[in-house]
Amino acid sequence: MDSFTLDKVEFDEVRRILSGFCSCSLGRQLALRITPSRNPEIIRRWLDQTTQMVRALRDTGLPPLAGAADVGGALHRTTPGGGATGEDFAAVASTLEAAENVRGFLVKLPEDLTLLLEFTEGLPDFAREIEAIRRVVGPDGAILDDASPRLFQTRREIETVTQRIHDVMYSYARRPEVGKLLQNPTVTLHGDRFVLPVKSENRGRLPGVVHRASNTGATVFVEPEASVELNNRLNDLYGDERLEIQRLLSELALRVHARSEDIAKALRTLAQVDMLSAKAQYAYQFDMTCPEVHEHGPLQFDDARHPLLVDQVWRQEKQGVPPDKRHTVVPISVRLGQDFDLLVITGSNTGGKTVALKTVALLVLMAQAGMHIPVRRGARMPTFGDVLIDIGDEQSLEQSLSTFGGHIKRIRYILQKADKASLVLLDELGSGTDPDEGGAIGQAVLDELRQTGCVGMITTHLSILKAYAFNHERVDNASVEFDTVTLSPTYHLRLGTPGESHAITVAQKLGMPKRIMSMARRHLSEQGKQFAKAIQATTQARESAEVARRDARDAQLAATTEQEAYQAKLADVQRLQEEFEHWLATLPELTEGDEVFVPSLQKAGRLIRLELHRQVALVAADAVQVEVPLRDLMPDLGQQEVRRQIADLRRQITEQSRQAQTARVEAQRLQQEFHQSIERQKAQAKQFDRWLGHIGRVKVGDEVPIAVKPGHGIVVELDFKALTAVVRTGDGKDEKLSIQDLFPQTGPFAHIPREAHEGAQRGHGKGKGRPGAPHHGRTPEQAHRGEHAPQGEHGPKGEHAPHQGKGRHAPGEGTGGHGPREDKQKDRPVPHRHPNSRSARENRDALLALQPGQPVFVVPFNQQATLIRFADDKSQATVQAGIFEMRVSVADLELVKDTAGQAGQAK
Repeated sequence: MDSFTLDKVEFDEVRRILSGFCSCSLGRQLALRITPSRNPEIIRRWLDQTTQMVRALRDTGLPPLAGAADVGGALHRTTPGGGATGEDFAAVASTLEAAENVRGFLVKLPEDLTLLLEFTEGLPDFAREIEAIRRVVGPDGAILDDASPRLFQTRREIETVTQRIHDVMYSYARRPEVGKLLQNPTVTLHGDRFVLPVKSENRGRLPGVVHRASNTGATVFVEPEASVELNNRLNDLYGDERLEIQRLLSELALRVHARSEDIAKALRTLAQVDMLSAKAQYAYQFDMTCPEVHEHGPLQFDDARHPLLVDQVWRQEKQGVPPDKRHTVVPISVRLGQDFDLLVITGSNTGGKTVALKTVALLVLMAQAGMHIPVRRGARMPTFGDVLIDIGDEQSLEQSLSTFGGHIKRIRYILQKADKASLVLLDELGSGTDPDEGGAIGQAVLDELRQTGCVGMITTHLSILKAYAFNHERVDNASVEFDTVTLSPTYHLRLGTPGESHAITVAQKLGMPKRIMSMARRHLSEQGKQFAKAIQATTQARESAEVARRDARDAQLAATTEQEAYQAKLADVQRLQEEFEHWLATLPELTEGDEVFVPSLQKAGRLIRLELHRQVALVAADAVQVEVPLRDLMPDLGQQEVRRQIADLRRQITEQSRQAQTARVEAQRLQQEFHQSIERQKAQAKQFDRWLGHIGRVKVGDEVPIAVKPGHGIVVELDFKALTAVVRTGDGKDEKLSIQDLFPQTGPFAHIPREAHEGAQRGHGKGKGRPGAPHHGRTPEQAHRGEHAPQGEHGPKGEHAPHQGKGRHAPGEGTGGHGPREDKQKDRPVPHRHPNSRSARENRDALLALQPGQPVFVVPFNQQATLIRFADDKSQATVQAGIFEMRVSVADLELVKDTAGQAGQAK
């Protein structure tokens, strides 16, 4: 990438900020050398790695890089004969431990973070090397006493001999006749030998070896004769210790050298992981996003912020600078390569034109270096082969010639190097010389850039270049806003509208006489006035178009965001489904006497038996046997909250689809993709709302359906605070039940909606309910409120069955709903037909013609359910009843009358 551009946009500052997020010197060194790539595949891979590391950072935390360091020098010294010290091996061990920790961190990440898991290949197992080093060398680099038996024995002898020498030396020092010879009664060390400080005038009066004199000559250091042999022995022991340490370190060097290539590879991997972690922290800290990068295509940055200005504000915040005194970062929105390729930016001085150029250049370079960038979601850009910029800061009259010459030299280089894959950014094109000649050169440069086919941004003050953008295709104007009231720039970038220098306005605000201002306006060229009128005539229409474009992108981005959130919630639903299926699969394994936990009771009990056809379990808890719905045995996995969130998201998506055409298309696609899941969630919500409605209207004395035998009873007492009710059954017995056991929505005593009941009455009137009764057994008041009759519409009375399939007999059928057969069939599953019979084959064909979301009847549970999907081999189907989803055999399903006709039409 062009080095002049990297320098001018201060890419080194971005490197410095990035390196500040690194945890070790390995990553810092790599971050300070990071460069943009020109390969779109590499760029996308880098960006995806950063995205996955952001997710790992958010969900798991930072990689454990503590202890990692650049041990390249130590690794070189650990070659046999390289002279490595204990400190070298301690540093190597610490780094290898960090590699082991990072490897453990990576392998525990979710499986879909594949790009991060690939780093484990560069971090092999170093457990043996670490153990070998730690047996010999301590964390501080000291050789451990128990590194070997010989070293242990040698150091014990050294301690013993040293103590004996101390005893001898201090016994000398404590003698009166010796004490008066000494400079002071202390024992000092000369080399490896212990000596006594003797006054120089007493030299020769203490028998022993004189080793040296002090610098002043006032003291000589004498080793008494009694300690000479002991000191000789101590020196020999120190020699043995050094030889043993050398042997131990040589063995470690051989072991480490054998893995030197693996260790070097691990160092490179740790550096990459550390730098990638820094990229993720940088992105997370400043709320950056990942742009879409394509080989070709347009550039679109919305709400782009200059990274260095963002960092500056963050540092001011950390330093406690008051908000009103902090710098303000105004985001800009830029596009190139869509309806235009070259953007001519005009406006007042210090209005942010140059900052706009630097912002775009720096964001492109950051993205191509694999970093997320501070823009709004939905940003996209092509892969640029070069980013070529010309920025001149000198504007003084004395340097005008050199400034112009420098511009021309740089522009010549840019024109020679630019191609279709280049991003060209020219600041103050045509400045530094006569405006007419500068404008002519500027137009020629724009002609050349258009012919090259590159994209670019050009800032200028020349009106002729504003007109150029009006008169040429694929070129457009933009301006930086200026507040003429406060006489200050707002730094907003307005696409499609050329700017003004506002020199006359500013001069008038600053007190220039009106007479002079009137003369100045008269001196404006007629061409300039006409051009200003043309600008005013098109400004409003263009601004409206830009607003519409921005609104459409906002709506599309909002729809995309909602879609992603929706997909995430569907993933939660899938997880809950898997947990439920796992729980459901364990049910058949439960046997009598197993301990089960009932969340609704908040206590454990002992299973007596399962009654799957009724979806209940008989559990003994605290010496009392209670029937517990199977759903109460299932732990709360968050189903209700997930369903609520999904319903909310669906409403938001629908709202977004009405705001803009692009969002509507996105919402429609989303609705088609997830329609069946939404309908299931809505059905469950309606079922719960219906139950709440019945509970809200019930009062003492009402006859209500209940979830236990005989299926109905009269309410004697209601305690909503305790969520309990006392119900008197037909035999006069009072049952204390949970509120949930009133108006059951699932199971053999399920409360059937009016629509299902009336459909059953119309399709199976024979032997069902009381056909002659008005409103199917409800009073007019109940019919008006939408209530069901207490009897005749709820399972246990036997007055009608939820469904009657072909060739099967529902309870009570053929007996008019009365008599002994009703009592025998009551609360039992509907019997199977013969699987090879003609009617069974016809039923199966009709079932397979159904669409997901249509009702079916589940024979083993004697209950209606909603079809979710068929298995690939069509032998099984997944259905939903209440909050339960279950997989059943197709042979256990029957058509519901309303769906039978639809299935026939489908066939």
